[in-house]
Amino acid sequence: KKKKNKENILSINIKFDQKKITNFLSQNSISYADIENISLTLLPVFVKGENVFIYEDNFFYNNWLKSQDKTKNINDVLISYNLALENIEDLQYINLNKENLELIDIEKITSLQGIRNYAFLVIYFTEGKLRAFVKTYIENKEINKRINLRIYPENVSRTYEDSILTLKEEISQIWKAQNLIDANTPSFLDFFLDVKQMNDYLKLRSIFDSINLIEDYSVIEMTKEYTKIRLKYKGKIIKLRDKLLQKKINIKIVDNVWRITIN
Repeated sequence: KKKKNKENILSINIKFDQKKITNFLSQNSISYADIENISLTLLPVFVKGENVFIYEDNFFYNNWLKSQDKTKNINDVLISYNLALENIEDLQYINLNKENLELIDIEKITSLQGIRNYAFLVIYFTEGKLRAFVKTYIENKEINKRINLRIYPENVSRTYEDSILTLKEEISQIWKAQNLIDANTPSFLDFFLDVKQMNDYLKLRSIFDSINLIEDYSVIEMTKEYTKIRLKYKGKIIKLRDKLLQKKINIKIVDNVWRITIN
């Protein structure tokens, strides 16, 4: 319990069995997003009238992280933002393409090269309207959106600050949508566990029990060299793959046949 600005703030830690929660949601046909915290690199370009601002005098570049510190929006917890580093080559490339910013080849932006998750924003304040083009690349998936932003005629700072919050919310929704799990449509996967040690299957069972996407599994065939297993899971197969890789499981896919080994 803490006191801040003469107000009492009570912090409570809640522990729960995540797999039981997801099973409850599935049993009641409730779709949900299975999301994890990610780090995302952001490059916002601000177009005001005929001028293009990238670093200097760009309110969005200079205040995005400050807004993150001031707000307590729960969506900020999902995404940790980093600003793309200032780069003279990027400055030149963007200015050369300022008439077609939405068609820019992101692979030619040096500060975003090799970045796993990024967002490229173009915020337009032209003809009395404020709007944004959002291009995200998160976990190997690209999504583009166009958003209309609210203007407060008597308060420019509030207009820009509110726009940052709106854009953060949109990016969070994109991340959630990529991880949406339809509880009504489980999927199945048959794969081979190549046996290296006698207890490999027992280790694998323990791993399966710790992954909330996995609903059930059964052995189809077992030999000294391999065990063929059928897996019932929820969500997207790429998400399942990532969960298995996080558990240090080696995966090889040849002709759509999965073979895994335990480290």
